[in-house]
Amino acid sequence: MTIERRKSVDGYHRDGWNVRASALRELCNPIRRIVDEMVGCANPNKALISLAQGDPTVFGHIAPPKAASEEVREAFERGTHNGYTASVGSTSARSAVATRYSLPDRPALQIDDVFMTVGCSEALSHALAALAVEGANVLLPRPGFPLYETLCHRHGLAYKFYDLDDENGWEVKIDDVFRLRDEKTVAIVVNNPSNPCGAVYGEAHLRAICEACDTLRLPIIADEVYEDIAFEPSRPFLSIASFSGRVPVMAVSALSKRWLAPGWRIGWLVLHDYEHILQTAGVHLAITNLCQVSLGPPTPIQAAIPGIFGANETEWLKSTLNVLRCSSAYCIDRCARVRGLSVPCEPQGAMYVLLKISVDTFRNDDGTYDDVRFAKQLLAEESVLVLPGECFHAPGYLRLVITAPHAEQQRAWDRIESFCERYSSERKMTDSPKDLDAYVGEDLKQKLHLVTSHDDLVCKSLDAARTVI
Repeated sequence: MTIERRKSVDGYHRDGWNVRASALRELCNPIRRIVDEMVGCANPNKALISLAQGDPTVFGHIAPPKAASEEVREAFERGTHNGYTASVGSTSARSAVATRYSLPDRPALQIDDVFMTVGCSEALSHALAALAVEGANVLLPRPGFPLYETLCHRHGLAYKFYDLDDENGWEVKIDDVFRLRDEKTVAIVVNNPSNPCGAVYGEAHLRAICEACDTLRLPIIADEVYEDIAFEPSRPFLSIASFSGRVPVMAVSALSKRWLAPGWRIGWLVLHDYEHILQTAGVHLAITNLCQVSLGPPTPIQAAIPGIFGANETEWLKSTLNVLRCSSAYCIDRCARVRGLSVPCEPQGAMYVLLKISVDTFRNDDGTYDDVRFAKQLLAEESVLVLPGECFHAPGYLRLVITAPHAEQQRAWDRIESFCERYSSERKMTDSPKDLDAYVGEDLKQKLHLVTSHDDLVCKSLDAARTVI
């Protein structure tokens, strides 16, 4: 299924008026387009459960570090950060970012390598805009975050999709990169940890990407907004700039995901430009000029950045990762009991899980079925909102967020399972339970110990539980 862009008339030309909108009227955010079409379609007899929104704070059971909130409160109360600051960001904020993201065995970053932005979205926008010369194209991941495509349209950039391998941890298909790159390709976007796939790339794969980009002379735009959100110590988050050699890396991140504060609207763009390739090309100047248009994120939030980065949040991060890890594991375990859904690659990080729909299980009389129809019917009948994979150029998949509390997830999965039972073409669900409790019994419930509270969701003995399963 293709998402069509809305067409508009060519202006208003009556009674002497000559008003026309720019080409921006054709911009399309696939997520917003599909969700807008689904608004009002939920079953009025069932409370809506949304597993679609990528806002980690919406349910309230996980929150930013208390130290971060305190730093922001104090920055406002001091009353000394109510005015403008430098358009590229305050010296203190940029210095803190440069210190945090300087890499071992590489020259230390300087404040001129850092640009403060209004969230990660603006950081991405600046990175793409600075390279948007006439006729240029960039390489985007598929599946991938749809904002990349939207921003390319905004800045007049063409784009091509390289595929991620669903049989190998959603790794980049390096052969695609070599095949797609041409003389007008100005950058490749690499998202790690990944939205929507939940992939966390290891050192060997990151090195392979960098070696390919070195051979192709291709700068990297690294979307690392989910930095540190990796579930297993054996597969930690690693910045691609650690292995980039002379390849310039434009890395973007923000407080939105890693610190669970999307509403604070602050991000940053860091240029790992050790051979001064970007600087010589004028990219630093282009980004500076872009910052002078938007004037940067709120000054009080910038003032809080040094304190936020300097706080000891080890236990907070450990607890947050445990919540997400347990939530991911629960989704995988429930999915395994639902006919017609599967998880080809278990998430290793970020905040999402991709479910694959079996066309054979849900095939219509005409022999077809798709993820958009599945999501719309699920909402209409069960009031569970998920995003169809079409939003991410992943047809045949569904994306679920794993930031919901356990009780909310359990209710959602009970409804999803009921829905799949009704629409399974096989109609034989004897090996699919009505709910997890009925299937696993008291023994597993005691071992799983999923505990929900206002502030925390703690999963104990998960490995033992999954062994019993």
